[in-house]
Amino acid sequence: MNRNSPQIRKNKRTQRRLGGGSANPPQFSSNLRLKHRFRFQASGAFNAAITNSDIIAACGSICTIANAQVTSFALSVKIRKIEVWSAPASQGSGSTISIDWFGLGNSPNVEHSDTSLSVATNAHLVTRPPPASLASFWQKATATGVFTLVCPANSVVDIVLDILLADGELTQNVAVASGTLASTYFLALDQAGGTHVLVPVSMQTTF
Repeated sequence: MNRNSPQIRKNKRTQRRLGGGSANPPQFSSNLRLKHRFRFQASGAFNAAITNSDIIAACGSICTIANAQVTSFALSVKIRKIEVWSAPASQGSGSTISIDWFGLGNSPNVEHSDTSLSVATNAHLVTRPPPASLASFWQKATATGVFTLVCPANSVVDIVLDILLADGELTQNVAVASGTLASTYFLALDQAGGTHVLVPVSMQTTF
């Protein structure tokens, strides 16, 4: 039989799918990796840096000391994209939203912005981490600023993340004033700054 025949090629594909004909289990990636879109709404105007510790805390935690401390689930995160919608501008004014991505090494900061002057339509921004920006790499909780967010009150902020859950590693502990032991919480996106303006939507939170 011709070794390039359709049947031979089909058999090779089947062997690859079944582990190359080996009786051993196939290789697999054991780390638990998730993709999720998190949503936040601004309870007031916001203009500050968001840190990698903020983002990891927003991915979920469990209360490990009642009314004192929560511990994050995630070990590391990578930003896929951020999407922001502003509330419509008031008559005679504008509504501006922006994301300023922090550069890394010799890479400059890169800012993306959108403005609406209409009382009927909102500003809308979709942006992804630029190449060689700090946010283009996986992040651990080091309290390092990743980007600056500017948005007016009532803006909606979505952040789409790849999340790597901890597997035996120590993750960050965050001090909180209220929490029930063993309950889960999703913290504000500006938790580390102590302002708690960017509140999770439809998720249990505390601070």
